[in-house]
Amino acid sequence: MKVLSIIIKDFKTILSDKQAIILTMLMPIILMTILSLALKGSFIRSNSLEIERINIAVVKKYNENSDNIMFEKTLKKVMDITPDNVEINPDKIFFEDFLESKEVSKLLKYTVAEEKDALELLNKGEVAAVIVLPDKFLYNMKINLITPFRNNVDIKVLTHADKSMAGEIVTSVMEAYADSMSSVIIGKNVLIESVSANDLGQSGYDNMEEIMEGMSSLMKGISINIENTVVEGRESVTSSEYYAVAMMSMFILFAAGQGGRMLLEEKDNQTYQRMVIADISKTHILAGKFFTVFLIASVQILIMIAFSYFALKVKWKDFSSIFIISITSAFAVAGLGIFIGSLTYSMGNYKLANTFENVIIQIMALLGGSFFPLDLLPDVIQKLGFLSLNGVALKAFLKIILGYSIRDISKNILTLAITGTIFTILALIIFNKEESVDVKHNKITSVKA
Repeated sequence: MKVLSIIIKDFKTILSDKQAIILTMLMPIILMTILSLALKGSFIRSNSLEIERINIAVVKKYNENSDNIMFEKTLKKVMDITPDNVEINPDKIFFEDFLESKEVSKLLKYTVAEEKDALELLNKGEVAAVIVLPDKFLYNMKINLITPFRNNVDIKVLTHADKSMAGEIVTSVMEAYADSMSSVIIGKNVLIESVSANDLGQSGYDNMEEIMEGMSSLMKGISINIENTVVEGRESVTSSEYYAVAMMSMFILFAAGQGGRMLLEEKDNQTYQRMVIADISKTHILAGKFFTVFLIASVQILIMIAFSYFALKVKWKDFSSIFIISITSAFAVAGLGIFIGSLTYSMGNYKLANTFENVIIQIMALLGGSFFPLDLLPDVIQKLGFLSLNGVALKAFLKIILGYSIRDISKNILTLAITGTIFTILALIIFNKEESVDVKHNKITSVKA
């Protein structure tokens, strides 16, 4: 009952603080909405950030020799033409003229691999996407580039669910390739129509190589149907889903900031002394603060999940897993809150609590991916992401949205639980030590008259 009374008292105090309500409840909803709408459908990189080259794997499912032989036979049979003096190489156009071009090579770094090996690299996260060049790729490309006929070429782009932004970039680059190559068809058709209209026969194709080299240098040609598929049946995260999770995982840290002030505020207001006189133990006092912060963080999470679900149409999947992540996240934040509160109490001023709210939370938000998705940031920052509670929580929430099971996020849950426990134990040690010092200094010494 003593702990419950402390929780009710603290929670009423917080609800009466309009500034605290705006910061912890209203602000994340506003930012969540603005960022979700502003970045709807895609993520925009900052001009001040330099994106590292994206690793991709290219799978060649075609046989070059077989395709060339098949094409020569088809050309001779259908058009009665043997363009021995024409050397059109779609393989070279794709790899050397396109992927290795100055602009594309700034964005993409490719490696050629077998399909099985490429998918394994994708699932491990070592590449952001896999481009699959289909069977008879060279044959169909040559048919489209040289003859009046049009064969369908289906190039697949497989992206990793955890690297949605990199996948968007790869897909956009491939769409640019498709658009560029489509224009070659127009030029090719004009050439073939001119040859047919003037009845030039095979002599009309004598300058084909020169013409096609000029066109391929501009990367314009065939229309390609790009299939954007994600691995393991998971969908890529949307801006609404990402920033709903990002803002929620960031702003629950402010509940810890509020908890960091409670003990010293009660001491300054003489409330703490009255609780001691009322025979409320220091363990009960600290437990009351812990559950108050836990309750604040839980309410924040509940409100933001409800808002994002109804207003932003975020698809929160597997609510049992969401509940477990929410509880462990609030537990970790509560442990952090009373740890900061114990240190602030022992220091006797609010410098640490102010520094946490104004500086440390911002650093944790950056490291955890609350401002920018981690795959946009340098490797150094990505590797430091484990230092932020919000980063651990953010990854866990996103994985559930993307369709992962509770087993896949067990490491995140365990990390949050252990972190909260460690902070709680440290808070007890610091607070008990401070109490011992107070008792020692306030001890009454009796002197005989």
